[in-house]
Amino acid sequence: MEVMDKNVCLDSDVVIGLMKGDPQAVSLIERLQHSTMHITSISSFELSLRETRLSVIEDFINNVIVLPFDLAASKKASEIFKQLKRSGKMIELRDVFIAATCITHRCTLMTFNRKHFEHIKEIRVLQQKA
Repeated sequence: MEVMDKNVCLDSDVVIGLMKGDPQAVSLIERLQHSTMHITSISSFELSLRETRLSVIEDFINNVIVLPFDLAASKKASEIFKQLKRSGKMIELRDVFIAATCITHRCTLMTFNRKHFEHIKEIRVLQQKA
């Protein structure tokens, strides 16, 4: 299956899977051959917290586009947060920031944790094979 979106943002779980050689992560990344890979500054933070394979992670971060959590993303995050709170579907704050960053930078999110983002209306999450 070919990825149609040119701008794809990798969630931390996909990057970690790739670093571990997880076949599903490797397969997903292979689908991105004609896409531009990004991560969010939030994912960069999460990845940099790891104790192992830090040099590999740093090399990876230096070879993708890191999307900033900027003013537009912060405003979008507050909208998402309020909507999720009202609906009783709150998720972890870092996931709110990741979603807002992807939305404002017009990137499709690639994650293994689709459920974390299922109640966010505007986010595009890459459909993965079962």
